[in-house]
Amino acid sequence: MAKVDRSVSVARSSLPHLALAVLTAAIALHHGSVQAKPSQLKPLESWSGRVPLGVPPPLQSSLANQEDFRRVWAQCQVKGTVPTIDFDRRLVLVAVRRGSVVRFQRLTLDSGNLRTGVVETPDMPPYMTCTIVLVDRAGTTKVNGAPIGR
Repeated sequence: MAKVDRSVSVARSSLPHLALAVLTAAIALHHGSVQAKPSQLKPLESWSGRVPLGVPPPLQSSLANQEDFRRVWAQCQVKGTVPTIDFDRRLVLVAVRRGSVVRFQRLTLDSGNLRTGVVETPDMPPYMTCTIVLVDRAGTTKVNGAPIGR
């Protein structure tokens, strides 16, 4: 009489259990990776200045170091001494528009991307207004989809 290899039949009967375990693990990983819903950030501090028409405005929307912050501070002709910022914990955002009032209306952190909404008055003065705000950096990996500092 031929001998039946029972190890093959045991392995086959375990396949549904193995598949169920893998599926359960995949679902758990997926649910664990779901990001929290978007959160609104509040500026910790804000400053403003002006750039004359004809002078190139700062191109960066976020600043990641003190040197860039000093450069933008001077470029925007902000009055006073440049504050020292802890860029490991904080992030500086910049908006430059041709309007006498420019403000960050909305700062939304969504899955590491800090999205900004900016409003300005439509009065078209003979200068551009710079608005600079300081925010908490925790959880931010991008600003408006770009790497921090761009």
